[in-house]
Amino acid sequence: MSLHDKHRQRLDKKVCEYGLEMLEPHEQLEHLLFAVIPRGDTNKIAHRLLEKFVSVGAVINADPKELEKIEGVGPRTAMFLTTLPSLLGIVERSVKVSKPPELFTQNSIIKFVRTYFYGRLNEAVYLFSLNSAYKLIAVSKVSEGIAGAAYVFPAQLMRQAIRDNASAVIVAHNHPGGKVQPSRNDIDLSRKLVDAFKAVDIEFKDSVIVSGDRYFSMRENGYLEPVSKDYKGREK
Repeated sequence: MSLHDKHRQRLDKKVCEYGLEMLEPHEQLEHLLFAVIPRGDTNKIAHRLLEKFVSVGAVINADPKELEKIEGVGPRTAMFLTTLPSLLGIVERSVKVSKPPELFTQNSIIKFVRTYFYGRLNEAVYLFSLNSAYKLIAVSKVSEGIAGAAYVFPAQLMRQAIRDNASAVIVAHNHPGGKVQPSRNDIDLSRKLVDAFKAVDIEFKDSVIVSGDRYFSMRENGYLEPVSKDYKGREK
């Protein structure tokens, strides 16, 4: 048995006795790396990662290409680490939801949709299709782009909602840069969607922007209400 194997056994025992959350950050990261690096010194790799990214959270939310610049971190290890935030979202949804969730209240909507954006570095757009009781029927990722840009067309969302036989829909996207306020394009698209879905008798319940632990609801902030116009047809 090598020195590294003995060290792994000691760390495994420590996790069993005290729990992963009680370990030092480098030990937490080191233990995670056991799953993808079966041999070798993960302690040094963990220290290198923390020296560069400072925290475990920053490591698993980093760009995979940046992780691969760290000695000892290959593409598979980088992919493993950066899929952990998505796994957290999956676990959170599975623990809270034993049956299709009812997305009627603003609180229930935000708690559920934000789990789809944990650690996401690129902007993505999701469509949440609901039945007449506002219970979830399906979730579709309809677009993903670079950080700060994901393009989607109303017809694309409508086709998916009709395929899902939805009675109501929620659209959500993220702002990876940290700014939660909507852009002019965000507002214009949301208003177009209200009219587009109304034409096919589907309720457009909300358009939500997620950024970290913050959110912006178009419905809450009045952007989905009919726009008042003056006699020349301009928005007041």
